[in-house]
Amino acid sequence: MSADWSQLLASAEYLGELYDGAPPPTDAYDLFYVHIDEREDSVTLGFDTRAFPLKLPPEWRGKDFNAFEFHLFFTGVTGLRVTGWGASEAKVIDLTVDDGGHFDVALGSEASGIAFRATAARLARTRAYLASGNL
Repeated sequence: MSADWSQLLASAEYLGELYDGAPPPTDAYDLFYVHIDEREDSVTLGFDTRAFPLKLPPEWRGKDFNAFEFHLFFTGVTGLRVTGWGASEAKVIDLTVDDGGHFDVALGSEASGIAFRATAARLARTRAYLASGNL
């Protein structure tokens, strides 16, 4: 994942507060969910990690949670291109933010993957849970 991903995730409106401004390295996240909604011109990406947050919301405290997932919701999506999808494409994630604040997202490669541009992104959902085994 790119440096822009790291900066995005570290900001307060994303994961910064949960990880005290220093979320785990971006390769600690696994992309497990992609939802393309043409009705809203949006794409939602879901990520999972065993790098549990440092600052827990009250409803998570005292529980035996060891895994965390979050969803990023991109809106104003244009230029959507899907050329293939699979486990290897989910491992290659690139995000850049241009001077105008637009998000350019690429999952996989040009030969096989998903690419789009979005005008906005927000943290749509977070969830802690007890997982067994390793990711």
